[in-house]
Amino acid sequence: MSQGQTAPPRRAGCLTRALYVVFLGILTFGLAAGTFYFLWYRPVAEELAAAREELEELRPLEAEVADLQSQLEQASLRLLVLQALVDVNAARASLALGQRQEAGVSMSSAGVWLEQLDGEVSPEHASDVGQMRDRLGLALGELASDAFAAQSDLDVLANDLSQLAERLAEQ
Repeated sequence: MSQGQTAPPRRAGCLTRALYVVFLGILTFGLAAGTFYFLWYRPVAEELAAAREELEELRPLEAEVADLQSQLEQASLRLLVLQALVDVNAARASLALGQRQEAGVSMSSAGVWLEQLDGEVSPEHASDVGQMRDRLGLALGELASDAFAAQSDLDVLANDLSQLAERLAEQ
């Protein structure tokens, strides 16, 4: 080299290389961030938004489901009452025809329904169901000795069951 020309400092070359590496790093990071956004974050965010919209559509149905469940429970109780009433009326008919054995079978079946009803009925009706079970027990006890008294007890029991079915239907 000639004396007038001086060699460029090596620092400029290192600085250029360092800027090149930093630029490549930023470019790589930008590409990775873009890939992450478009391939993972954006689809998941869209799916989340769709799920939130669906949830908002279903929220009003939650109250409706609770209401329907309550109605189902009331209908189930009413069904038990009506099944017991059917068996009590069958026992009444059997007694009217002088068929004490069939009347006893029907009364036993009514007792099973009343027992199930006693376990499921609300506390406000529990005492009524307990009295009905007692009345049925009286009728069963009188079946062999006094069919007229058993018939009378079954009439009262049928009336009580009808009233309970009406009260349950009103609720």
